[in-house]
Parts: sequence; C-alpha cells; structure tokens
Amino acid sequence: MDAQDTPEAPEQPEVAIAIPARFASTRLPGKMLLEVEGKPLIQYTWEEACASRLAAEVVIATDDERIADAARGFGARVEMTDPQCASGTDRIAELVRSGRLDADIIVNVQGDEPEIEPGAIDAAAQVLLDDESARIATLAAPVASREEYRDPAAVKIAVASDGCALYFSRAPVPFVRDGFGSLTPADMGICRHVGLYACRRGALLEWAGAPPTRLERLENLEQLRALECELKIKVVMIEKAPPGIDTRADFKAFEKRLRKART
Repeated sequence: MDAQDTPEAPEQPEVAIAIPARFASTRLPGKMLLEVEGKPLIQYTWEEACASRLAAEVVIATDDERIADAARGFGARVEMTDPQCASGTDRIAELVRSGRLDADIIVNVQGDEPEIEPGAIDAAAQVLLDDESARIATLAAPVASREEYRDPAAVKIAVASDGCALYFSRAPVPFVRDGFGSLTPADMGICRHVGLYACRRGALLEWAGAPPTRLERLENLEQLRALECELKIKVVMIEKAPPGIDTRADFKAFEKRLRKART
C-alpha cells in the first residue's frame, strides 16, 4: 500500500473546559474575587484547568462584569451569560447553543474548586474519549469520616456495579442500617460526589434543556435531572475530594494551606 493510500487516523474529539462563575453566592457572596497572595480565587481554579493535558481551551462563563474584568486581567478567555441561568450547567449550555463554545466534550469545572487537580479533570474527560457510548462522566472520592457521611453539604453518590451513578443525595446514602462498627465509610465503599462533569455536547444540551425535575427540586441537586432524563453518568474514582470553597471558614482554610505549601 502506498503511503498516500494509508487511511488517516480518526481525529480525536476536541475537549474544552468551561468554568461557570457567579458573584452572588448564597453562603459567601463575592467569593470568586476573594484574594489570596494577590490573586482572586477564580484565578487558582483557572490555572489548574489550564494545566489539563486534554483541553484545547479554557473559558470562564460569568454574568458579572466584576468577575469578567478580573478574569480578563489575568489572561483568561471570558464569555458573558444570562443572569437568569439557574446553574453552571445552564450557563455552559448557553455558550454551546450560541456557538461560542464549540467542542465535542465539555468539562464543567466549578469556579470555587481552586485545588482541583488537572489529572482529575483529564480523568473525567478520558472516560468519554475511551468510550463512545458514554455521554456524561463525573468524579467521586471515598467519604473520609462519619461526620462527612452525615454532613448535608457533602453530597453522597450511590454507584452501580457498572460504574454508573444510581443516585445522589445530601442524606447519608447508602444508609448503613447495622452501623459501622469498627469500620469507616471508606471501608464500606461509601463515596462523596465531586461536582465536576465531562459531557458530550448533545448530552449537555439535553440535560440543560429539560425542565427541573421533582428529585432535583427536593435535593437541590441538578445532576438528579440528568438521571431522571435517563442520561447515564459514569463515575470516576479519585483518591481524595478537593476541598471546595463554600464558606468563609473554607476560604480561610484554603488560604492557610496555600501559604503553608509555599513556605
């Protein structure tokens, strides 16, 4: 066979990272712009995303000019979105519908995850690159303690034998009826959800285009809408959940960890 007759390898789907960021956080308003060592919180998340091996581009999606100005200041690509978007998924879907984000696979990295590891981002995207039938992938990590197991701020995830999510809940799920004894939640395979999603563009639009569902409203968890729409979510296990920033105490703890790491 001549070299010119050799079939070309199929192109790998393009991966993009979108970071939804809003100013009006319920528990810590303006947290995206809180500074540590001269850099806003959102910049730390963006830098981790930019270290991804698989992503062709990283975009910050926001409805707030203060966040947009700060992000442009440190060199990020920024796209403005409708203030009425109810979630980060809706914000990213707006970019896809409008043609401002054109990628086969979009990874949704929450703006308040400054310690997310690039390898974890790539692990979720890799699931979709390796399995053409997979449409959404997310991350989970072992629940570290019984306190975390009972904490409604730590979303638990029940995983089926095929590696797909069965359910997400703020409640202790699965419920350990007979108690832990000397075991830990991690010993029993209990996991918490890490709110990062890799989606094929069609799955993202289907998810965001569906109306809010009953279970989603009850738990206030948008990923339950995907499950109720029969969109399977593949789960990738990582060793440890990165500590997101939800409260002032979370931010202070991040600030302390960062300064300790640099001394």
